Amino acid sequence: MCNRCTPAVLVVDDDPVFCAIMYEVLTSDGYEVHLAYDVFQALALLECCTPDLILSDIMMPEVDGICLVRTIRSAPAWSQIPTIIISAKAMPEDRVKALEAGANAFVPKPFSIKQFRNEITKYLPAHSS
Repeated sequence: MCNRCTPAVLVVDDDPVFCAIMYEVLTSDGYEVHLAYDVFQALALLECCTPDLILSDIMMPEVDGICLVRTIRSAPAWSQIPTIIISAKAMPEDRVKALEAGANAFVPKPFSIKQFRNEITKYLPAHSS
């Protein structure tokens, strides 16, 4: 946990607009939010801050979100962090790859905010500021 009294979420996506939207939604719900625009930034953030939930896209430059999930699951310090893949790459085989890599859930883009909130509250307590 990054802050003992506020659940923290790490958002990993190379789209700054998507990250900004997730930041607004999550902070308005009272969560602490950390943004990473690629897998390398995400891993650097994980070295200094263990979030309560990780949200990751699949398609990113250099290293994809599936590789990030595998890395998280293979690291003892991070292996239990719930991880949700959020991606426009949403064919059935993409969902299977994400879940086989160790993702807890898969949310296809686009999605409604209600759908998103329903999914994350399975892994985080509802929290409002």
